[in-house]
Amino acid sequence: MRKNLMFMGALAAVLALASCGNSAQKKETAKYSATEVEQANQVMTYYDTSLALLKNVVVEKDVNSVLGYMEQDGKAPTLTAIVPPAYSQKDSAFVVNPGSYFNEETQLNLKQNYDQLFKTRKQFYDTFNRYLSYLKSKNKVAASKLLPDNYQLSVEMSEYKENILDILSPFTDGAQKVLLNDNPMKEQLLSMKQMTATMRSILNLCMRKPNSEAIRLDMKMAKLVIQLDIAKHLPAVEGHPKEMKAFQDFLTNVDAFVKDVQQIRSKGKYSEAEMETLSEYGMSLN
Repeated sequence: MRKNLMFMGALAAVLALASCGNSAQKKETAKYSATEVEQANQVMTYYDTSLALLKNVVVEKDVNSVLGYMEQDGKAPTLTAIVPPAYSQKDSAFVVNPGSYFNEETQLNLKQNYDQLFKTRKQFYDTFNRYLSYLKSKNKVAASKLLPDNYQLSVEMSEYKENILDILSPFTDGAQKVLLNDNPMKEQLLSMKQMTATMRSILNLCMRKPNSEAIRLDMKMAKLVIQLDIAKHLPAVEGHPKEMKAFQDFLTNVDAFVKDVQQIRSKGKYSEAEMETLSEYGMSLN
């Protein structure tokens, strides 16, 4: 199985190179006001903050470790109370109060999903510590009843995380169109950003334990395949050979990603090695 870790490297290369392109070769661009540009910057600041925060609020590997320990029904070495992974309180206060760069309905949806995510995360780790307490008191019957609860809480955490990213997707697409307006590689960059976001969602679903809802994962995979096909048919940008090479390398890696996930998906159950491969893909997208 291939382990391609060039997604964001290729993206960064294209960004750096394309921004230095010959302005004479740029296509005619749309006109955006200073207010629209500022609003786009605010949307992307919120999105970037959300990505950084969500990475630490829901750490799939840690969640799976907790569930894996509980699955052993007290047969593993005893642990003390576990401390959830730390995350920025400043960033959490920021994301639960989105600004007017989103409409009122979106602000409310983001706030509700973040509030529920933080609440569910606390319940998950509180339940695990209660499980450890029951094991310590030799009450295995009570402890065993908590595993289904934490399975459900883990699924809910993943769903809230996905909801937030799905809510933000159309707004970030619009913001990136504004901010990349003068870039000759605009269409290629937009497609790369969209595919990166879709791959991130797919990885979140694949890394989830118990196994992700098949329908949602299949829909995300179908979306990525369509995005990849559209990207492959974008016309070449003349005068930017290095940037186009980086773009083609990116598409090659997306192809490999699709094949890897489809291969793992066909088995229905992931091996430790395959989970590690997915983790490495995840590192490349952070």
